[in-house]
Amino acid sequence: MTPLLSVRGLEVALIRDSQPVPVVANVSFDVAAGEVLGIVGESGAGKSVAGAALIDLLSPPLRRTAGEISLGADRLDRMTPRQLRRVRGGRVGFIFQDPMTSLNPVLTIGRQMADTMRAHLRLSRAEIRRRSLDWIERVGLPDPPRVLDAAPHELSGGQRQRVVIALALCAEPELVIADEPTTALDVSVQAQILTLLRRLHHETGSAMILITHDLGVVAKMCDRVAVMYAGRIVETAPTDRLFHAPRHHYTRGLLAATPAPDAAGRMQVAAIPGQMPGVGDLPTGCAFHPRCPRADALCREIRPELTPMQGALAACHHPLNAARAAEVTA
Repeated sequence: MTPLLSVRGLEVALIRDSQPVPVVANVSFDVAAGEVLGIVGESGAGKSVAGAALIDLLSPPLRRTAGEISLGADRLDRMTPRQLRRVRGGRVGFIFQDPMTSLNPVLTIGRQMADTMRAHLRLSRAEIRRRSLDWIERVGLPDPPRVLDAAPHELSGGQRQRVVIALALCAEPELVIADEPTTALDVSVQAQILTLLRRLHHETGSAMILITHDLGVVAKMCDRVAVMYAGRIVETAPTDRLFHAPRHHYTRGLLAATPAPDAAGRMQVAAIPGQMPGVGDLPTGCAFHPRCPRADALCREIRPELTPMQGALAACHHPLNAARAAEVTA
């Protein structure tokens, strides 16, 4: 099947003293219509930068320097800023991790929803009002007329995030990019927002890219997962396969680092030793080799490329045996 979104060779650089310092390098993936792709990794892996680069939401000194990005038959990387503004909020919705910074503080919620729909849909004022009320109700907020007349600061954090979801979906996008959509919320509200996203995804049929560091979120939401480390994708696989038989040592480390109770009911975490290299400070060879228990001279000298491995892709010179990986992560 032709993917809805196709990304090939995406590169993002930090411009430092007029010189580009790589932040995201050679990232390629596809998203099918109706699919939920999770992008996971530690903080600093480049997940959010890659997501923002797809529709050119990067702020200086970050800049997209290479890559082909196709949405259906259209090349987003070739569009002018004006053309991209028609795509953002229309064909592609974006859910930010901090709703307060993504909402205009001086405009009412109703005005912001009306502006979004007016920019992307041909609707009368009455129809925009009706749809706005409907979307506020669909995201689970009581008293929709009151919410539409409210300013962002008059709502709680969880209510604002529901409004951001309504804004991302109200123009009927083909693709939604959700960047850590529950990070700024407390645990009980996080669960509500995830349940809401899952329900709305099924109702609208939009494809979704879910950017997160939380593997529990991935298990609940995603059909397929891309694991990022130091600006590159190191493994992609269907969610079940990734959880039960990871092929990359970093993926196994992430799974092992998920808190789990021991026999006495105490929460245990197996942390990955060391830390991710900083921007512009990548080691030679495989970027993960300083933290990898299997690294050897080959890993230190030559960077591995993504290679097909039994229904998955992994960039590893010494991939985990699928059966052994399943035993370790069980």
